[in-house]
Amino acid sequence: MSIRTLFLPLTVIFLTACGTTVNVDYDKQTDFQGLRTFTLMPSSESKTGDERLDSPLVDKRIRDAIVATLSQRGYRQVTDNPDFAVAYQLGVRQELDSSRASMTVGVGGFYPRSAIGMTYGYPGYVESYERGILTIDILQGSDKKLVWRGSSGRRLYDGRTPEKSDKEINAVVQEIIDKFPPGYKK
Repeated sequence: MSIRTLFLPLTVIFLTACGTTVNVDYDKQTDFQGLRTFTLMPSSESKTGDERLDSPLVDKRIRDAIVATLSQRGYRQVTDNPDFAVAYQLGVRQELDSSRASMTVGVGGFYPRSAIGMTYGYPGYVESYERGILTIDILQGSDKKLVWRGSSGRRLYDGRTPEKSDKEINAVVQEIIDKFPPGYKK
């Protein structure tokens, strides 16, 4: 079997494993088809306790990304009588990453000789890290009833540049709003 034949399936598997999951929940009784206009709720006063997220700059990036993404989808931001309101929350969750010990065997040859080689990677590792979780809520009516919620997260890193922060925030907001409204096909 050639290297090219193996490369494509392995690349697809690798990229699929790197993907993120968007969790969505919604009220099945809500008619999402009539929604055309929105407003942003004021920023939440709750803090995550993580200085990478508890920043007016991060708040502005998220709010700008929500407005831009919804506007690209044809929704219009208004201040009076919106069809729905949008709120968001940030959270931090401690997670673990690990790997097991591994063994690799290789066989090679060059006429008239051949060889077998083996490596063993030991031990595996366990690493603790923080995952930032963005949750976007769609609220309806004067009582701001929750009708749709989407959330996704990313691993938090130190030393982000403003450009990298913009790119990550835009990506996570896009992937969440791509699931709104229920049944929407991109």
